[in-house]
Amino acid sequence: MLKLIKRCPQYVDGYREYCREMYDNHIVYFLPVDPKNIDGGWFERTKEWYDKKEKGLIEGQSPSLHFWAVDGDRFIGEFQLRTEFTEKVMTDIGSIGYAVRVCEQGKGYGTEILKQGLVIAKEQGMEKVLLTVNDKNAVSAHVIEKLGGKLADKMQAYNDVEGEHILRRYWIYL
Repeated sequence: MLKLIKRCPQYVDGYREYCREMYDNHIVYFLPVDPKNIDGGWFERTKEWYDKKEKGLIEGQSPSLHFWAVDGDRFIGEFQLRTEFTEKVMTDIGSIGYAVRVCEQGKGYGTEILKQGLVIAKEQGMEKVLLTVNDKNAVSAHVIEKLGGKLADKMQAYNDVEGEHILRRYWIYL
């Protein structure tokens, strides 16, 4: 059964494999950590930064909760929740980011990750969340719509990873 858990050392090897699959398959919609940077000391080296990010202590960034999706001992994907509507959240990354490792796609995990993530957002006191998705990412758009996402608009966007693209913005009211 899939669960969203806080980052923990137990799943670092699975996280590294997930990152490798994303890089090897040129998945750019949700780019995780470069797997070359994940060694035996990576978790401890990054723990303080993630803790600060969660508390909103990283200048210029919305507070961001980070969860790993696991099914038993298997690493499945990740979920991020940004709890403030900064300009970057509104025009680029959205309130929520989620991804499923390549070898586990097509099994319903994306829907379950987002579904559980929406519960977390509500527990954080959020009344609505904004999800942004590249217009070419039909699978993610379908998942968002299936879970109540209402298309607000489409806008021209640019970032260093995807370049110029059309961004769909969806609201989900909790």
